Amino acid sequence: MSEADLLARIRELFPRAGDDAAIIGEHVITNDVLVEDVDFTAATPLPFVARKSIAVNLSDLAAMGAKPLYAVVAIGSPDEEKARTLIEALGKERRIEIVGGDLSRAAKLFVSVTAIGEAKQPLLRSGARRGDRLYVSRPLGAAAAGLHFERHPLPPTAPYLLRELAESAVRRHLDPEPETELGIRLAGIATACIDISDGLSSDLHHLVEASAAGAEIERQRIPIFPGLEQSGIDVRNAVLHGGEEFALLFTSSLRESELSARVGRPVYAIGRIVEQQGVRLDGEPLAPRGWDHFGR
Repeated sequence: MSEADLLARIRELFPRAGDDAAIIGEHVITNDVLVEDVDFTAATPLPFVARKSIAVNLSDLAAMGAKPLYAVVAIGSPDEEKARTLIEALGKERRIEIVGGDLSRAAKLFVSVTAIGEAKQPLLRSGARRGDRLYVSRPLGAAAAGLHFERHPLPPTAPYLLRELAESAVRRHLDPEPETELGIRLAGIATACIDISDGLSSDLHHLVEASAAGAEIERQRIPIFPGLEQSGIDVRNAVLHGGEEFALLFTSSLRESELSARVGRPVYAIGRIVEQQGVRLDGEPLAPRGWDHFGR
């Protein structure tokens, strides 16, 4: 059973479960868990773990067009020192107000954050319409590159520009920036939205399936993180299937120039929503190959 199968079953059992978050009135509620040896390693600096635990929840709120309000945090830790370090790092968080939580001893470190936001016009995955343009909010591939360079550090003798790229990519992987402001501005403008957490190919499939539609995208229109093509890594895989980008993937009837002007920053049109279901890249089927917690 894959993660997609489990999510389908969850939606059957809990009909009010939302897309990236649940909607209760004007409140939007989401939860994410980071687990040692799954989402980070023992070598990952704990302040980055704390910031990322907040960021992934803020990204879910952004995908719903919600303004962050409050969060509660649960920490499981094998020792007091790690718990203390995480708590102190979370105490410096200013992007959302932390109002409570829980502590427990656990065999491995984990952080679970529940975030609450507010949205008068929440964005859904299910609103994409035939003819809508398909957008991403920023260049892709940095998170996958960062994971690669974290696992395979460059030697000090590597060219300076490559070391600069690796450092920037690792930072993007360890300390992602959610698109909070853009998500809020897209409310009432975008027709559907999701954040890219599992990978562009997987999350695009999630969006079009929810909208009972399909998508056609063009490889040359997908923005690539600067310098990635000179990095030596598999750029196609990083851009199409790399997870934890936390960029927004959304649809709108507006042209790229008009939409960029409306939200006050560049966004990138990569294709269109079509009636024929499935996802095609340059006319060829594109299968979902992003992260799956329970996939083989």
